[in-house]
Amino acid sequence: MKKQTFTVYFDEAGRWPLAGPVFVWLVCPIKKLSKEELFSFCDSKQISEQKRENLFTHIEKLKFEWKIIAYPARMTAAEIDKYGMSNSLHLAILRWMIKIFNQLLPKFEIGNKLPNPLATKIKTNLKYTDVLNYFSELNSKWIKIKLIMDGNRDFWLKKMFPFWEIKTIVSGDAKVKEIWISSIVAKVSRDRIMEKLPKKYAKYNFDKHKWYGTKEHKELLEKYGPSHIHRKLFLKWIFPSHTFSKNLPENF
Repeated sequence: MKKQTFTVYFDEAGRWPLAGPVFVWLVCPIKKLSKEELFSFCDSKQISEQKRENLFTHIEKLKFEWKIIAYPARMTAAEIDKYGMSNSLHLAILRWMIKIFNQLLPKFEIGNKLPNPLATKIKTNLKYTDVLNYFSELNSKWIKIKLIMDGNRDFWLKKMFPFWEIKTIVSGDAKVKEIWISSIVAKVSRDRIMEKLPKKYAKYNFDKHKWYGTKEHKELLEKYGPSHIHRKLFLKWIFPSHTFSKNLPENF
């Protein structure tokens, strides 16, 4: 059997705002996308909200046609406060990888037996990272995992997953169309969630500053105090003694 390579492209949205979740989308092309299918994806984030929505619809069509796999993962403000931003992005990537192993790979005839990582973990009480490494090693004759990330940090993934090929690309969303796809779906997904927030958050004028740390936003925080979806980690002038764990959760 010919070795199957899964190339996964990663980007996120919501890293810098003062509130709300971080959304991570990882995109895995199942078929090589044509120039016509990629033409819509430009190399700039400076596009209108309507343009992003149109691109999101285009991406949904590619998913429906089984040309790409695109799954979301997100970390809440509470999790960011607990584990820090780097660990939170790392955990979001791990959660997505678990989805891939549980939902994507069983669709392919790879090896004689395809162990379910979650089931394996339950039976052996292994950590998720151990299970994914076990799976990768077991199926290394049939599967090659490549993870291509925007930025210059791999969040310790190279060290934790020696069987994967992991590459970081600075300004990757401006150089690699597939990373740009990830950035579009991550941005639209987060914006949709934030726009559906209850009216009780209207006093923070979200529509104006999109939860970023503008002068107006900080003044409103001083006036009303932070909500439960604000990140203490990012509000050092309000929570100067806040600390976070530098360790991953035990089950990871």
